[in-house]
Amino acid sequence: MNQTKGFLTIATGKEEYYQIASNLLRSYHMFCKMPLPFAILADRKNEYTEEFDDVILFPEGAANSYLDKLSLGEYLPYDINIFIDADCLAYGDLNQLFDYFEGADDFSCFGRVLPLDDKTGWFEYENIGELKKKVSYVVGLHGGIYYMRKGDICRTVFEDAKRLVPDYAQYKFKGKFDTPGDEPLVALSMAVNGCHPIPFVSEAICCYWEHLEHMTLDFSQGLARVEQEPKYNTILVHWGTRYTRQLEYQKQIALMNIMENASENRQAEIVKCKKQYDGLMAAAKRRIFMKRVKNKIKRMIGLK
Repeated sequence: MNQTKGFLTIATGKEEYYQIASNLLRSYHMFCKMPLPFAILADRKNEYTEEFDDVILFPEGAANSYLDKLSLGEYLPYDINIFIDADCLAYGDLNQLFDYFEGADDFSCFGRVLPLDDKTGWFEYENIGELKKKVSYVVGLHGGIYYMRKGDICRTVFEDAKRLVPDYAQYKFKGKFDTPGDEPLVALSMAVNGCHPIPFVSEAICCYWEHLEHMTLDFSQGLARVEQEPKYNTILVHWGTRYTRQLEYQKQIALMNIMENASENRQAEIVKCKKQYDGLMAAAKRRIFMKRVKNKIKRMIGLK
C-alpha cells in the first residue's frame, strides 16, 4: 500500500505568523517541480490558510508558544511527515529532505547522539532524575525540522515531552526560552523513547542568525550560501522570527513576489529591487554605527 507523505508547518496567534508560513509555502512551490501536499496546523482559518493543501485546526485553541509544536503527534496529516518551522524559506527543492531521513527512526530530526557525560546537548544526564534509568544517550538537535511517521512511537515522543513541561526547571535544560522550549523537551523525550537524530546536513538547513553578515542570499537565483569556511550552499534557511522582521528577509520576499509575477520586465525589476533594499540596509547600518558612536561619546563624557 502506498503511503502518503507531505510537509507540515504551524501558525497561531498573530497575523504575521500566518504571513511567514505562507512565505514558506510559496518558496517551496517556487523551487519544487513536483510539490507534495503541504499542511498547516493553525488556530483559525484565514486568507493564508487557504493557500495550503490541508488545514488542521487546534480543537481547543492553541498555546501560541513553542509548546504548540508538542501537539504535532496528534494531528499528523500524512503517513510520513516533515515538519518545517514557519520562519524558514526554501532556496531549493525541499523534497530531497525525505531522502536524508530514509531509514531514520519513526521520529527523527537533524542533530547528534551524544555520550552520557556530554555537556553540549539540550540536557545533562546528571539533571534528569528518575529518567536516568530510561536514557542511554544525550541528544543535541535542531528543531526547525522534525521527521515523523504517523504511529504510536511518534505520538508517544510528543506525549512524554508534554509530561515534562510542569517540571521543566527541574531538568535544567539548556537554551534561553521565555517559556519552556520544544527542543529541550523533545530531545529528552527522544532519548527516553529510543529515537535518534540523524547527522546534521548543512546543505539541508542552516540558521540565519548563526551566520549574520556571512551569507549570500538571492531568492531570484535560488541561492543561499554560507561564506564562512567551510563554505556551502543550503536549500532551507531558518531565519528565526526576529529576523523575519528585518530588511534582508523582506528583500527575499520582495524578490519572490517578482519571480511569481513573471513580468516581461522581471530582470529589470529584480535589479531595481536589489538596489533599493541594498540602499536601505546600508542606511540602516550607518544609523546603527552612528548610534554606537554617540553612546560611546556619552559614556566617555560621563566618566570625566
